[in-house]
Amino acid sequence: MSAGVPTKFRGRARRDAAAFYLSQIARGVLAGELILDGGEGETTVTTSEFVALEIEVKQKKRATSIAIKLRWPRRPLTKTATESPSAAPRAGR
Repeated sequence: MSAGVPTKFRGRARRDAAAFYLSQIARGVLAGELILDGGEGETTVTTSEFVALEIEVKQKKRATSIAIKLRWPRRPLTKTATESPSAAPRAGR
């Protein structure tokens, strides 16, 4: 099992620790699910095939920052080949 990514983190970290968390997020997105560690237990979040991605870099006199935002719908927009027709949601529910 891979290491979980914390659900929330703010603080100083070594460059290699920051790279580790970013690589774990990238692996999870590629695999289709992220394992998140909330402290009391792990939660798995399924990703969508298509992801909205925002990257913003800001350079100021004292520091440079990069903000990365990923968004996807909770449910896939299209059915997968393995879903049965009875598993599809019906209109009016």
